[in-house]
Amino acid sequence: MLSPKMQRTVRVNDSQLVMLSERAHFDHSVAGYLHKKTADSTKWQLRWFILYQNLLFYYDSESCNRPSGVLLLEGCYCERLIASGTGSKNKDIADNKYCFAISYRRENQRQYELKASTESDYKMWVEYCFAISYRRENQRQYELKASTESDCKMWIEAIREARCHEKM
Repeated sequence: MLSPKMQRTVRVNDSQLVMLSERAHFDHSVAGYLHKKTADSTKWQLRWFILYQNLLFYYDSESCNRPSGVLLLEGCYCERLIASGTGSKNKDIADNKYCFAISYRRENQRQYELKASTESDYKMWVEYCFAISYRRENQRQYELKASTESDCKMWIEAIREARCHEKM
């Protein structure tokens, strides 16, 4: 359990966030329009999103310089939302087939629901968010011990070759 002092809202330097968002306009991984569900989950709003390092900024439109909000993707979960229902809700299901959620799986943490307009956009955003959220966990280090120097050279060469094929 967090101490009462830690339960308060974290203070963020607004000018630093704005500076990072300005930099994100020029040096980002991916940018584009997504629909974001409002905090009260009653409607979808079209927002311009920019992914910069492990920060996901969103703006009212592409021409806005100041972000409406920012999500820290470090350690988040990014997963597809499955719409369910029958009958008159079939249109809702079709409209929501490219939905995904960014969540933190902690009590009282908001889940952000986002919707892409195409399957390719959906896949791109989910892949980027997933890769960034788990980047540290995927960078495992292994210690190998070879019995001879020739075995050591063979292992090093095999690992280099495998890494070259991963980049392609």
